[in-house]
Amino acid sequence: MDIERFGTAADLDELIAVRDRIESLVSRDVHVDNLTPKADLLDLGDALQLRMEVPGVDQGDIELALQGRDLLVAGLRETLEEGVESVFSERPNGPFQRTVRLPTDVEREHVSAHLRDGVLVVHLPKHERRR
Repeated sequence: MDIERFGTAADLDELIAVRDRIESLVSRDVHVDNLTPKADLLDLGDALQLRMEVPGVDQGDIELALQGRDLLVAGLRETLEEGVESVFSERPNGPFQRTVRLPTDVEREHVSAHLRDGVLVVHLPKHERRR
């Protein structure tokens, strides 16, 4: 069997760079569907800030849990009253859950959150050694 050689080392380097780029995109663990609240994660320098759209959700119906670098946000969107039939529906209802992987460690005891105008804002101060 003859071995046919083609391409150059530069071609291989380009292929490896493409593979690395694809792996970095996949490893972000971001999967969003129309049932998952849309979110932004911002780096404020000394803290991270998560902003998540949760219109129609009461603050008491939202649960936050921090496990390592994973921030879990779960809640319950309003559901239709008994006997009410939807003619059409564009807004999801019922329970939701979203896990956001944080890029750095945070000070767990100083995490705070508030809900304003349908947007959940979670303030996550970075761990002192990570600032």
